[in-house]
Amino acid sequence: MTMWQEEGWLHVPSFLTPDEIALVNDTIAQLWRSKPGAITVDDLETGARCRMSELRDDARRHRIKINDLYLTSPAIRSLLLSPKLITILTPLLNETPALCNTLNLERSSAQDNHADSLYMTPLTPGGVVACWFALEPVRPDAGPLRLFPRSHLIPPYTFSNGLHHAVESEMHDWTAYIQSQLTARSIEPVRVMAAPGDLVVWHADLLHGADPITNPDATRKSLVAHYFPESDARRRGYAVREEAAGVWLSRRAQPVSASTRILSAIERRVQKLRGAMFTRRTRR
Repeated sequence: MTMWQEEGWLHVPSFLTPDEIALVNDTIAQLWRSKPGAITVDDLETGARCRMSELRDDARRHRIKINDLYLTSPAIRSLLLSPKLITILTPLLNETPALCNTLNLERSSAQDNHADSLYMTPLTPGGVVACWFALEPVRPDAGPLRLFPRSHLIPPYTFSNGLHHAVESEMHDWTAYIQSQLTARSIEPVRVMAAPGDLVVWHADLLHGADPITNPDATRKSLVAHYFPESDARRRGYAVREEAAGVWLSRRAQPVSASTRILSAIERRVQKLRGAMFTRRTRR
């Protein structure tokens, strides 16, 4: 806990067994063979979101993000709600972790520095943890994960609306604020050269990103999962399901068409009502 409180992240070597690594990699290989329409993917090269069934075979060379496989794969979901993982995460959130999303990538995201709380803004301060699992050795030319230890201690930036959730038109101000804080606190990034099966966990407010990919043929297979505290998930009105040692959010996949956007909008209205009812009950 000391490293978590002071540094904002943990590195757990060899967390996944070889069989568990193979399970995830084999699942992804099967998805590329079948390319199901129920799976939503993001092409980080083009910025396009679509169903996996719409991808060409050669798109696998792009930085493709497979979203929320936990919703359709009981094996992946069970892995991410295993007692050995929930035992690590529970004290970090001070309650039962609620699995809220997953990302599968075969290449580095090459993402700019950011904090998860900008986009998954928790109701409870610090109330999101991220888990990143290495599924193969990380190569220096493959765009390694980059973390900024102690950056979770930087007070969150307040946007013009008084909130900490990202306002895209003001992100240049956020960037300037974060850079000034990094300089003042002498914070330098670390690169995580992980081995297969390693687990990295980081705080909602920890600044992180990925180095550029210098070898276009290099892969960096990984599985990422995010967790809310269960009470935050229920206050938000999510449909919460119990499984193994934790809970998970049952919801629709990310929308990709007019009809799925309408259904997702209806789901959000129901969710808002459910959250309001939960909040009223807990205040009595």
